[in-house]
Amino acid sequence: MDKNTVKAVVLSMLVLIFYPFLVKWFYPQAYQKKTVEVTAPGPLPVSSAPVVTATEIPALGKAPAPAVALLENDFYKIEFSTLGGTITNLSFLGEKGREELTKTDFFSGEANESGIFGLSVLHEKADLAETIFKMVRRGGEDEVVEFVYELPGAYRVTKTYTVHKKQPVVDLVVRVKNLSEKEKHFPLTLNYGMNYEKGFEKNYGYYDAAVYADKLQTKDLAHIKKKGFFFPEKTVWAGFIKKYFALLVKPAGKILEGTARADEKALWGEMTIAPLTVSSGDEGERSFLVYAGPQRYEELKSFGAGFEEIFSRGFFGIFRGMLFSALRFFYRYTHNFGWAIVLLTLLVKLIFAYPSHAMYANMRKMQALAPKMKAIQEHHKKDPAKSQQELMALYRRNKVNPMMGCLPMIIQAPIFIAMYQLLTQAVELHGAPFIGWITDLSAPDRMFMLPFSWNLPLVGTFNSFNLLPLLMAASQVWYQKLMPSQPGSNPEQKMMMNIMPLAFGIFCYNMPSGLTLYWTLQNFFSIIQQVFINRIVIVLHHEDQ
Repeated sequence: MDKNTVKAVVLSMLVLIFYPFLVKWFYPQAYQKKTVEVTAPGPLPVSSAPVVTATEIPALGKAPAPAVALLENDFYKIEFSTLGGTITNLSFLGEKGREELTKTDFFSGEANESGIFGLSVLHEKADLAETIFKMVRRGGEDEVVEFVYELPGAYRVTKTYTVHKKQPVVDLVVRVKNLSEKEKHFPLTLNYGMNYEKGFEKNYGYYDAAVYADKLQTKDLAHIKKKGFFFPEKTVWAGFIKKYFALLVKPAGKILEGTARADEKALWGEMTIAPLTVSSGDEGERSFLVYAGPQRYEELKSFGAGFEEIFSRGFFGIFRGMLFSALRFFYRYTHNFGWAIVLLTLLVKLIFAYPSHAMYANMRKMQALAPKMKAIQEHHKKDPAKSQQELMALYRRNKVNPMMGCLPMIIQAPIFIAMYQLLTQAVELHGAPFIGWITDLSAPDRMFMLPFSWNLPLVGTFNSFNLLPLLMAASQVWYQKLMPSQPGSNPEQKMMMNIMPLAFGIFCYNMPSGLTLYWTLQNFFSIIQQVFINRIVIVLHHEDQ
């Protein structure tokens, strides 16, 4: 490969892998503008309005100020409000035994403001999201909270929330009774939302709007702030996803249109459902399935709604899905995701062993042909076309391809990026330990904390000694020393290749330890493979010996 080709390949790989971090470094305002800090989980805000307890069964009468009801089970802490019959606080309490790692606040609003799952009816005078509803709370196998609003002579709206005890799921059923003397159409629009945190990108966080039509489509927070998001046709469900968690809403009826937007503290979505056509005196209903919990593949798939598609979003989604399936398979036997990554790395290396062998053998042949290539170039230096013709004939005789030298890096890039994305999405890997000091594969391997804290370019916060990135860089240097040098390489190219391990070590210093573990193991397995390849005797075509 000539100098410019090497530069182009290296630059392309760096852009693919580190583009998000470069954007964050050079354009921090795109990530920081109009963000607010969301408070840590704790007691819900105390409202001056009366609070409904589990023993208060009768419905509340219409009040000048909204009342709230606090509900808590094994999954949720929820604050319901009579203003719009909405949820003003929604917190997931975490998975049993992993509460500290898997708890999160989805939405936290003000008691005197309408919350999420507010309802509006097109062309109706009353704004149901700003109307006081009557409330009834019932116990039973699942917790049920019901809200009722009636506009005399027009309609009665009943919103029934069922909070399940066995799954992090809320069922919402909206019933509309036609109190008029003629048939009416009720186009219903439901809103939903999720708070976002200030500085989320520092911990490799993200906030996306997601919709599923014929395929999954997502837009990130920066795009939504700038341009908004309009749902495509045939949308089946929609919601918001963030690091390890998802809030997804699937109506039983057809979604006619929908949008997503962002204000200074939250993402907001709206979906308009196919109108209810209700005869005089009759009642119609629409139901909504609301999932608000961790991005756990098996749980999402169990609903049969395609929620699990959030794992396959993006250009590298297919690789991420395959990696996750393999990791879960190995975990069944190892019961440790760190060892599962070890086995996965070995599997990937075995799959690509033969093509890698062919590529490295090709590089060895290219190295052996270097004197012959140089002689041809010198002999035909005044006739580049003839020189290129002779070189191509040389390559054909010896069955070599000068472009194969960059393929090992290109092959590993999609898997590397998919592994990085997986570690920031799959809640199973959040807090998953490996051995010794590696206690969380989704976080840097902080061997010990340093007595100081610096903010360094490209590294970020430097306040701990992380061993794996150093081992990764060292193994990369070792591996490159074993690699055959390419014909035509010059000191500038060699310097570039020597700097790359250091650059990757810096970039990856605060990356998830599972990612650096994978890359380090790849390097060590490649070193073992290269030792054997270097022992192979290269036989050239008899004309070139």
